[in-house]
Amino acid sequence: MLLAGTVLSGCGSTEDDHGNDSTVSKEQGGTGAKEFEMSLRHTFINEADQSRVAMLNDVIQDVEKQVPGLKIVTEGVDVVVNRSTKLKAEFAAGTPPKIFYNFGGSDTENFAKTGHMLDLTPIVEELGLKDKIQDFSEFTVDGKIYGIPDNGYIEGFFYNKQIFSKLNLTPPKTWEEFLSVCETLKKSSYTPLALGAADAWSINMIPTNLAAVLGGPDMFRGLKTGQTKWTDPEMVEAFTKDKELLDKGYYTDNTLGFKHSEAQSQFASGKAAMIFDGTWGLNTYANKDRSVVAGNLGFFKVPNMGGKGDQAINASFSTGYAFSSHLDENETKAVKAFIKEYYQEKWQKRQLLESNRFPSMILTDTEGVEPIIKEVSDAAQGLATFPAFDALVQPKIKTDLESGMQQVVGGKISVDKMLENMQASQEQENKKK
Repeated sequence: MLLAGTVLSGCGSTEDDHGNDSTVSKEQGGTGAKEFEMSLRHTFINEADQSRVAMLNDVIQDVEKQVPGLKIVTEGVDVVVNRSTKLKAEFAAGTPPKIFYNFGGSDTENFAKTGHMLDLTPIVEELGLKDKIQDFSEFTVDGKIYGIPDNGYIEGFFYNKQIFSKLNLTPPKTWEEFLSVCETLKKSSYTPLALGAADAWSINMIPTNLAAVLGGPDMFRGLKTGQTKWTDPEMVEAFTKDKELLDKGYYTDNTLGFKHSEAQSQFASGKAAMIFDGTWGLNTYANKDRSVVAGNLGFFKVPNMGGKGDQAINASFSTGYAFSSHLDENETKAVKAFIKEYYQEKWQKRQLLESNRFPSMILTDTEGVEPIIKEVSDAAQGLATFPAFDALVQPKIKTDLESGMQQVVGGKISVDKMLENMQASQEQENKKK
């Protein structure tokens, strides 16, 4: 069960015009070792991610001490730009960064097919990580490991316990109860649900989770094979229910004018009573310096809807580090040193304490962990898990749904028509090899 082990187990380089490094070496004064630079790209550019940057820099400092001549040059890039634009172009050109932060699922599958991503299987075996990492599945393609997750997530509704208590509300267990909670909040002048639809990906968290609860955990897995369709009744019901939340005014007013980070701030400041998010959001919500909700933070899963997925929750280990397959001998040593250093319990524990990110490694020490971590983990106990939909569908399907749902939110297209378009696009993508 996801997270059970975490909570319950006791040459130098120059950059070309595209920002890719071409290796050049020079002697390092006094040591005889040749200096060489390696690129490392991360996506930790938001204020809430600075603790992760600080930890990464500490890891890098230790790795550089272990590999004579090594200098790791970091670059922070917006997660959407990195995922949807830069990495795609770089893999097409055969020039990915030497070390880069990546998504599992379809992203890893597509990049692995290019031959430009390093097969980590022998390194994982050599360093004894096979039994220390909770789940490699999203980074495994044809039996080979192409990435190592550094944290996991659970998605669900985070809520302000103080507001709920003031209005005598309790976490809803059914969809009808959820709608009642939203209506009470709205009548009491609270924004029931914070949403930043300017970041199109964030719109789709609720409807895709509703679809998996109604249709079952494999609802999105079947889209590639044709076993399920975007026009299936459960899918239509899920997206229609989400549109109902919009039409009833339960989402942030003018939601298309706000980014997800701004919606997070609305919840963290107490202006919104709930937000649907992954546990990555805890880096903001559970931080007393950035959130008035930190001491009154609660969590509940998607309410039961009488569907096949009532006993399931969106949870996975889907982000982590991957590496270019184009490495010389020194760079290979550096990659091994980075993996050996980064994937230690001391760093995973630090990440959990400072960023409230669920570690991908099984921890033996969870002292000092925020209570909300246990509350989220307890909510997931005994449930089946499924990954986010975009780990299971083709990249074009992800972007099509994002643009389609923005049109739905903007009143330019109906839910039924949008899903018909999605099915047509899905069938076209399924024909491709």
